[in-house]
Formats: sequence, structure tokens, C-alpha cells
Amino acid sequence: MTRVMPRQFLDGVGDFLDEVAPDRKEETIDAIEDRAAELVEADSRTVVDDPSKGALAICAVVLASYEALLPFLDGDKARTILRLQQVMGTVLKGPYEFAFGTLSKREDPLDKIDSACRKEEPFYGEGWDIEYDRPRQDLFEMKVHRCFYKEFFERHENRLLTTVMCAFDVNFMRPIDPAVSGLRAERSSLMSLGDEQCRFAVMETDDPNARYTDALEERFGEAAKSA
Repeated sequence: MTRVMPRQFLDGVGDFLDEVAPDRKEETIDAIEDRAAELVEADSRTVVDDPSKGALAICAVVLASYEALLPFLDGDKARTILRLQQVMGTVLKGPYEFAFGTLSKREDPLDKIDSACRKEEPFYGEGWDIEYDRPRQDLFEMKVHRCFYKEFFERHENRLLTTVMCAFDVNFMRPIDPAVSGLRAERSSLMSLGDEQCRFAVMETDDPNARYTDALEERFGEAAKSA
């Protein structure tokens, strides 16, 4: 993850540069990598374990990319963040879609998803505080009370840029198909948008057309205006 996420993200940034400034792609990617290395060095004290080392690496690349791409988008901060959200949404998309899509097709899919999410906890490490809960038998919740990503971007005075990392989480939520599994997913709150916690939930439903709902999609525009 430490190497794969930054590399795939930079590949996506490169694809964007191919569209808007192909003649400046190489120098811009080099500048992003140099700036990211500076950010990692400056924030090295925040590394407390292997997961936080990887998290710092991808956060640094995201911030450096934001700074580099902002001029290509006429200084429009919200538009630049949205573009980076789109790029992050492609990172490791295939493996996550396959894994959670497969789980949702198995017997007792909610139990399988519950178990899979809990097994991911060691990959977060000390930089996160995550609560896993089954308040009802038909509902699984994952609540994030502390997030390394958010703390990084807050230190750099751009909490809203955390939403680029939030865009990655959609990859395990969207593959849950209510028509196949009888489950629907939602993300109802996000600290990156000013909420007290991030809440992810998967629940049983009788509606095969129930859709995934996401606070990021619903509220980002409003948050960007007030940022």
C-alpha cells in the first residue's frame, strides 16, 4: 500500500496532465514528487508505525498534486479537489470492488462484510480510532473518531482536501448490490465535512433498487462554498 497508492494516484494525475498540458507533464510530475518528499520529511514526526508511514506518503502526494494542479484549473480550489477525488476513486478500485462484490454474494453477506472490515483494522494502526458495531442484527456500522488523513490536511490548513482520501473508501461501498445481496450501504457523515465522526453503514433491505448514499456526494459543494 505504501508504494502502490502514491504510484497509482500519480499515474492518474499524469493522465489529467496528458489532457490539459502534455508538454508540461514530466516537469510537473517531477515537481510533485520533489514536493511530496519535502512534506514527508517535514511531517516525519507523525510516523508512529508502518500504516502511518504509508498514510503520510499518500497524503504528501495528494497535497503536492493539489498545489501543482491548482494553476491548471485557474486557481479553482473546489474544482481541483473534485478532480483529485476522481483520480483517487480509481486507485485500487478493481481489487476492492471484486473483494466486496464477492462478499455480498455469499451466504450471510452482512456477517461476511462485518468480519472483513474488522480484519482490516490492523492496516490502519495508531493513526486511526475506529469503532465497529452491530447495533442491530440487520445493521453493521463503522465509525471513525480519529483519522490520520484529516489530521495531516488540517495541519496544512486544508481540511477539505481530506475528501480526496474519502473518495477512496467508495470502492468498498459501491459494489454492494441490494438486488444481489439484500444489503445497501451508506456513508452518512464525514469529519472532512465538519462532522464529529465518519459513519459507514451496511444494512439489510427489501428494496432491490435501494441506492448507495454518500454524504460526500451530497454535501461537498456546500462545504466547498463555506471553506
